Amino acid sequence: MPSDHVLQLCASSETVTAALAKQPNQPVSKIVKELFGKGGAAVKEHTTATKDDHHADDLQKAERCGKFPSKPSELFLKIYNDVLTTLDSDPLAGLVSPSLLASSGVIPLSIVSVIPDIMRHYADLIVRAEHEVFLATNYWEPSHSAAIVADSIRELSKRVGTRGDGRRVVVKLMYDRGNLKQVVKNHVVVPPAGWSKVGLPEEHEIPGVQLEVVNYHRPALGTFHAKYMVVDRKVACLNSNNIQDRPNVEMMVHLEGPIVESFYDMALLSWSNALNPPLPLLSKPPTYGDSFHFKDENNYLKYIDAEEASKHTRGFLRDQHAVNEAQEPGGQAGQTDAEQQTQGGNPERRESMDSSAADQRRSQLIADHPNMMVPHQSQSGESNNTVAQSQQNGTADSGNAPSQQQTTSPQLDLNGSAAGSNPLALDDHTRTADADLADAAKTEDHRITEGDNGAAEIARRLNIGKNDLAATVEDGDGSVLSDFRPHILHEPHAPCPIAMVNRNPTGTPGHEDVMKVPQNVAWLSALKYAQKSVFVQTPTFNASPVVPATLDACRRGVEVTLYLDLGFNDQGEMIPFQGGTNEEVVNKMYKMLNEEGKGHQKNLKVFWYTSKDQKRPISAAAKKRNCHVKFMCVDDQIAILGNGNQDTQSWFHSQEINVLVDSPALVAEWLHGINANQNTLQYGRVSDTDGVWREGGRPDGEVVQASGVATAGMLGRLKGLTGAVARVRGTGGF
Repeated sequence: MPSDHVLQLCASSETVTAALAKQPNQPVSKIVKELFGKGGAAVKEHTTATKDDHHADDLQKAERCGKFPSKPSELFLKIYNDVLTTLDSDPLAGLVSPSLLASSGVIPLSIVSVIPDIMRHYADLIVRAEHEVFLATNYWEPSHSAAIVADSIRELSKRVGTRGDGRRVVVKLMYDRGNLKQVVKNHVVVPPAGWSKVGLPEEHEIPGVQLEVVNYHRPALGTFHAKYMVVDRKVACLNSNNIQDRPNVEMMVHLEGPIVESFYDMALLSWSNALNPPLPLLSKPPTYGDSFHFKDENNYLKYIDAEEASKHTRGFLRDQHAVNEAQEPGGQAGQTDAEQQTQGGNPERRESMDSSAADQRRSQLIADHPNMMVPHQSQSGESNNTVAQSQQNGTADSGNAPSQQQTTSPQLDLNGSAAGSNPLALDDHTRTADADLADAAKTEDHRITEGDNGAAEIARRLNIGKNDLAATVEDGDGSVLSDFRPHILHEPHAPCPIAMVNRNPTGTPGHEDVMKVPQNVAWLSALKYAQKSVFVQTPTFNASPVVPATLDACRRGVEVTLYLDLGFNDQGEMIPFQGGTNEEVVNKMYKMLNEEGKGHQKNLKVFWYTSKDQKRPISAAAKKRNCHVKFMCVDDQIAILGNGNQDTQSWFHSQEINVLVDSPALVAEWLHGINANQNTLQYGRVSDTDGVWREGGRPDGEVVQASGVATAGMLGRLKGLTGAVARVRGTGGF
């Protein structure tokens, strides 16, 4: 149960946010020391680990430690009770003031799709900011994804100029790009002279915005792996993707309600430095009513035309495979000539494009994506009065576009001030005189037909950046097509219990006590208390605590389903103490359960991620089809999602931000959306004898492997050092 010390901490009205509001020019780190002592450490020692027997009094005390609108489920309270024990040794173990560790909120939107769909939502929130934006990402890479953020800041500055009230919007950006200065000071301020070098606007371009940038890393291994945004202290976004172009399916959730205060406090703690300038809303805490808005009634979501967005995404995936065919003379590994022809292969076309031309085309595909444009409002205060269709490279279908004036999509300029407008945005919540036009456009028939939604279109949507891959699913397969939806517009729901389960970064090598870290305790407790089912999707799965906990759940009769990436970061995972590749780990898990002879291997169901346009998994090393989602749900009741992978780096070193959500309705919608946007369930299952994927699940079926199940030798470990360096620098797409 929570100790009296923890009960007192959670009942206190003291928060880092409130204390900083009284001294807004002080470094956040100084405020932390004044509130909680040096480094945030308390005098109490860590007292307990997870346990099976929770008395009613334990759970009642745990409930008192959160600001919940209704009684949470027993499973949620058991997990939260265990998380609270981490505060005994460090009140800020959760990277948030204790009284804000758990509250409530609603999640009107989730996105499970490629990065452009998530960046479009970021862009829309940024340009509509009234006071402040706080954006954090692990790796900020000059890219189309970074350009849309930069252009959004430019557009925000223009909108501020039309208000005429003299108020500038404050924008804070934090990322991790390793710097030698961080050996002395972890939080390095990036001066305005350095902004353009990473694709940010120059200071003179954004007179309406006060931008401050911090580069944060805790040497040597303490990566800032967080990925989130808070806008106007009203909305928080938590996502799996970095600000870079990667061929990944990612996940983002949009949160509103009291839990946003927890994100706000956590962001300040992460910043650590003095805020220059202070955030305008620092001394103005929001008030939350009893009702929240969903779907078209939510002003933040009105730009979303779910059907049209789905169609654009499918078309984007279709385009990607053409470049791979044009560049790669041999098609996909293991394919016969006949298979290449039936799947749209064209040897003549493949030979017509060299590597450099293919790279340029892949980059252009991202630029052409309709969601990589910024919602525009002219300086006169009126939005563009045209709703255009993209005519470049077939990214939009003329038959379904609105019939009003058509224009060509502007291109994002990664080296200049960029286009700054999006004639494709049906952005009726920013329109004035053109509101009727936007509404009319949205009522056009955008229904998806089988022709719009074929396997080739899915392939085009999934082909991101420097990759292009042909679909191997045929249009007649029932696994494809009409159920592919980037946006999950959640059904209306009351605020549900939500707790933050984060981890602070640890720079020193070694594996600390996992039971002192809220994130790790939440994951282990969820596995321990599961009674029926556990579902996990993560790119990597090798952390030393999670593997035995998963096996124990299987031995108790719990069905554990793992969606993992084949070959994701294999080089980095091969080096000593990293835990091994996914293939190695899964093989060992099945071997152990089979050798025990009790049939528990049937409770472990492992799948390699298989994209929506494919019938077989593809090694992530090819950088053509990856899934970067980080999600766990247990007994169809609770979910844990956010930044953390199930690997050694996330468990023991990186800063991670995650939420524990108590809502069967949301869990069901997430599971449906996750499965709808991939073919993993249909085609990705590995053998429960050795963890190897074979065609059709037959013992004699063709094997698909990346590094294989054998433990890496010395050469493999040496190669792995390269991957390890990339991971620490944030360049590996983690």
